[in-house]
Amino acid sequence: MRFTDKIAAAIRTNDFSTYQRERYPDIQEGEIVRFVDEDFSGVDFGQFVMGFFVFENCNLDGAKHIYGQPIYFTNSSVRNVDFCGMKAIIEAKDCDFRGMKYDKETQFVYGSGELAARSRFVNCQFDEEVCEFLVQQGVEIS
Repeated sequence: MRFTDKIAAAIRTNDFSTYQRERYPDIQEGEIVRFVDEDFSGVDFGQFVMGFFVFENCNLDGAKHIYGQPIYFTNSSVRNVDFCGMKAIIEAKDCDFRGMKYDKETQFVYGSGELAARSRFVNCQFDEEVCEFLVQQGVEIS
């Protein structure tokens, strides 16, 4: 069993007290929390600030309230995720974001100009209108 298995189970069951007990003091704020091959489909992350969360080969289809900075996704399915009203800086590579939900409050860039913190998506899949929304915000897509 990986160390993060108990943390992932607490998130899936929306159990904040168990999450706190399993994460701290071993992994502090600002330290990487790495999830590999986890199924978070349909999970509501609303009470879990996800800064420095890393998702590798994970399923987050249909999840909601993903927010924080930075959040890393690699080779993961993030389809039909609800980012409405969320603010996040995302680093993603080889992921599927088709069906992403967003609204005018959704932000993937903090600040402006050269000093802005920008989300970056490399070799990811999007619906055309989502891609246009991200480009309008100044997100880096390659």
